[in-house]
Amino acid sequence: MIVALAGAVAVAAAPLLGGVTSTADGEWASGSSPGAVWAAVCVIAPALLALVSLLARRVAVAGAVLAGSGVVALGAAVIDAQLWTDAVDANRLELFRPETAVDLVAGPGAYLVLAGHLTMALAGLLGIFTVHRASLADGYGGARSSEQVGRPTGARIGFAASALVAMAAVVFGGALFAPALISSDPMVLVPTVLDADVTASTGAGILAAAVLLVVASALASIAPPVAGAGIVGAGFAALGVVGTRFVSALTAGDRIEPGIGSVVGTIAAAILVLAGVAVVPVDRVRDRRILRDLGGSSGLAASDADGAATPPTKKGAVHPSAKGVAKAAMRAEAAAAAQRRTRWHMATGIVGVTVGVLAACGALLPALDLDEATDTASLQVYATRLVLVAGVLLVVSSVWLLFSEFAAAVRPVVGVVWTAIPFAAIGVTASVVTAGEVPGVGIGIGALLAWVAAVGAVGVGAFAGFAGSAEREEIDESEGQVVHKPVLFVGGLGALIVVVGLALPLYAGVDVRGDEYVSVTLVDYSRGLEWWGPAMLVIVTLVSVGVAVGSRPMRSAATLVGSMAVLVVYLAGWPLTSARVEQVQPGMGFYTVGLGIVLIGAAAILTVRVKSR
Repeated sequence: MIVALAGAVAVAAAPLLGGVTSTADGEWASGSSPGAVWAAVCVIAPALLALVSLLARRVAVAGAVLAGSGVVALGAAVIDAQLWTDAVDANRLELFRPETAVDLVAGPGAYLVLAGHLTMALAGLLGIFTVHRASLADGYGGARSSEQVGRPTGARIGFAASALVAMAAVVFGGALFAPALISSDPMVLVPTVLDADVTASTGAGILAAAVLLVVASALASIAPPVAGAGIVGAGFAALGVVGTRFVSALTAGDRIEPGIGSVVGTIAAAILVLAGVAVVPVDRVRDRRILRDLGGSSGLAASDADGAATPPTKKGAVHPSAKGVAKAAMRAEAAAAAQRRTRWHMATGIVGVTVGVLAACGALLPALDLDEATDTASLQVYATRLVLVAGVLLVVSSVWLLFSEFAAAVRPVVGVVWTAIPFAAIGVTASVVTAGEVPGVGIGIGALLAWVAAVGAVGVGAFAGFAGSAEREEIDESEGQVVHKPVLFVGGLGALIVVVGLALPLYAGVDVRGDEYVSVTLVDYSRGLEWWGPAMLVIVTLVSVGVAVGSRPMRSAATLVGSMAVLVVYLAGWPLTSARVEQVQPGMGFYTVGLGIVLIGAAAILTVRVKSR
C-alpha cells in the first residue's frame, strides 16, 4: 500500500517540477493544469480504493486494485521513455507544451513520473502476490447458490456483461493507435503511433496488451469482488493515459483539439471503470435468481404430483425423491454449462467470420486513394494479398465454431489464427505510410477496412479465450497439469528454428534502383513498421507452443495447427509479395521457417498419437 501511494504521489507531483527543460536557457516548459489534475486523480484513485479496502479487511480486493493499475502502469512507464528519446513529439501536454523549435531534454518531472509509474508497477506485482495468497483461503470464490461456486466471473455475470467488458478493452487497445490529438500548431506535431518513436509504439502495444490481460484474468477469476477490483484498477490507470490526453487537448486552446483516439479511448476506459464497479451487484442479482429458481424446483420435487405426503424411509437411507432431485440438479447444471459453451462458441464464430469477411473486403478494395495524375502502377500495395489470405483463413476456421460437433476441437485453432490479420495489416500499414509521402496519395477504403479487421481480430482472440474458459469448467484439475513431452522437445525445437528463420530474409532481389533488396527480418530494426511483423510472429509462435505444452492433447494439437497456419501465411509472402522487386529468389528464411513448421506439425501428430494409445 505504501509503495502504491508513493508511486501515485510521484506521478501526481511530476508536472510541478517540469517535464522537460530547454537546452537554450534551461527553463522549464509548463504544461496543462487541467490535464495534470486529471492525471493526479486517476493515479491516486486506485491507491485510495486499495487503502479503503484494506481498512475494511478486504485484502484480496485491495491487492486486485493495485494489480490492475500496476500492470497498466508498466505500459505507461515505457511511454514515459519517449521523454528522453523524442521529447518534442511526446505530446505530453500535462507535463509541457513545446513553444519553440529549441531542443528539449528530460527535466526533473520526467524522472519523477517514470519513477512513479515503475513504483506503481512494483505495487501491482505485490498486489498479484496478495491475491494469490488470498485465493488459497477457504471460501474464496464462494456464492449463496452452489451452482455459482468456483465458476469464472465471466460465467457468473453472464454473456452480455462479459462481452461489454471485453469489447471495451478491445476498443481501448485500438484507440491507442489512433490519433490522440488534432493539431494546427506547427510546434505540436502528431505522428501516427506506429510511425512515431519506438518507445511510443512499444508502450502503446504493451498498454493495450496489459488492459486485455487484466480483463481476461478478471473474467477468469472465481471471485467477482477481486475481478471487479482488478478491472476498476486497470480502468483508472487507462484513464490516466487517454483521459489525460483528452482533457489536456480540450483545454489547450484553439489550435489543438482531442483526436479520435483520446475520445474513444476515454469512453472505453470509463466503461471499464463502471463495469468493474457493477461486477459484484450483477453477480449478486444472478446469484439470488439462481437460488430462487433452485429453491422453487426443490420444493416441487419434495412432494408428489397429487400433494400426498412423502412416505417415510429407513434410518440412514436416501429417499428416491432426494436422489431424483440431485440427479435433476446435476443434469440442469450440465445443460447450463453446455449452453454457456455453445453461446461462447457461437459468439466467437460469428465475430470471426465477420472480421474475416471485413479483411477480405479490405484486401479487394483500393488501399490507396489516388488522384488521376498519380502513377498507379508504381504504387501497388502487395501486402493486401496477405490480408486476403488471412481473412479467408479466419473465415474458414471460424465457421466451424457455429457447429457444436466441431466447436470445441476448432476453438484453439481460431485462438491463434486471428493473429494472422494484424500481422498482414502491418504490411499494409507500412506501404500506406510510405506511399502517403507521394503528393496526391491518400488512405483508401481498403486500408481502413484492414485496420478495422485488425482491431476486430483482437476481439476474436478475446472471445476465443472466454470460450476456452467455459470449456475448462468441465475439467477435473485435481490431478494437476500434464506436460506433453513431444510438444516440449519437438515443438520447442521447431519454435526456436522458426525464430532463427524469421531473422533470415524470406526472399531477396533487386529493387527499382538496381540495389540489392531483402525482405524484412527480425534483426533489421531499421525497417520501421515492417519489423513489427516478424516480431509479432515470434511472440505468437513461442506463446502457442508454450500454451500447447500444458494443454489437453487434442487442444494442444489444435493450438499447434493454428500456429502452423499463421506461419504459412508468412511463407505466402514469398509468392504473393515478391513482385515488388526483380530477379527475386527465396531466401534462407523461407526454408528455415518451413522446417520449423514441419517440426511443430510433428509435435502435434505425436501428441495425438500418445492420446490415442
